[in-house]
Amino acid sequence: MENDIAAREFLDEYLPVEVKNIIDLNTIKVQKESYIEPNLTKRLSDIVYSVNTKDNEKAFIYIAAEHQSSVDQLMVFRLWKYMLLLAEKHLKDDGKLPLIFPIVVYAGKAKYTAPRNLWALFDYPELAKELMTEDHALLDLQAMSDEDIAKKKHIALFEYVMKHVHMRDMLKLWENVFDKLPHAVIIDKEYGYFYISNLLWYIDRKLPEDKRDELSSLIIEHLPKSDGEQIMRTVADSYRDEGIQIGISQGIEQGIEQGIEQGIEQGIEQGIEQGIEQGIEQSAIKMLKQNLDLKLIASITGFSQEELLKLKHKI
Repeated sequence: MENDIAAREFLDEYLPVEVKNIIDLNTIKVQKESYIEPNLTKRLSDIVYSVNTKDNEKAFIYIAAEHQSSVDQLMVFRLWKYMLLLAEKHLKDDGKLPLIFPIVVYAGKAKYTAPRNLWALFDYPELAKELMTEDHALLDLQAMSDEDIAKKKHIALFEYVMKHVHMRDMLKLWENVFDKLPHAVIIDKEYGYFYISNLLWYIDRKLPEDKRDELSSLIIEHLPKSDGEQIMRTVADSYRDEGIQIGISQGIEQGIEQGIEQGIEQGIEQGIEQGIEQGIEQSAIKMLKQNLDLKLIASITGFSQEELLKLKHKI
């Protein structure tokens, strides 16, 4: 099948007429790449041809031919993987996808009973074909008005924040959330402030550090005190975790430097411990600046209230 004459005759015989009408079989080339998974190379062999279109454009049509001597129920799945790999190759080259004609050459004794289309592998073939071949669903938040979003129930929180997530003033965004979506906030309370907690964490990563105190005050101001403190505990936990991660990174770097003289293993261990302590201390300072309750800070950081008071005097 790697011989040009054999390949040309084979394709002339088996390609659909509508395909042969647009290609020049005299330009057939065997592609050297193999798209078989390594663990199947002993059992299978694949061959891929490329041919130019008759107008000699750079677009190709590929024919993925697979020789089979036994019935393989997942053959169609593997062909799809081959085709996607071919498509990916062309995306990298010029961004255009080629036509691909998959064909299985079967020479087994038993009747060929394997599925011949991907959808047959799904529990709901017609629905799967519709979902995966029609235009994909699109949730275009920018095309929705704020008024239409506000009419929705719980999900309004998610849609509104994600629509305006690129606002420069993140604090203004959260003010708008509480002013325009009070009904959604009430529903969110029933679910343990699921959306607010997660969206707050997401937005917090984008917020400058010097604005985090204001965000904390804003959350506490617009929610019942106990709820606001619980939300702020989530924020404080993120500060603590962030501080610990920064401290660990700094500690490892410092520990490696110390390790040159003291022994690398001992130095890294000491550096990590110091880094964690520094990270937790930085988190405690941030929370003290926000005037959060000392008991709350102590429960999060592990510091005693006396230690926190001493730390507060240093700020």
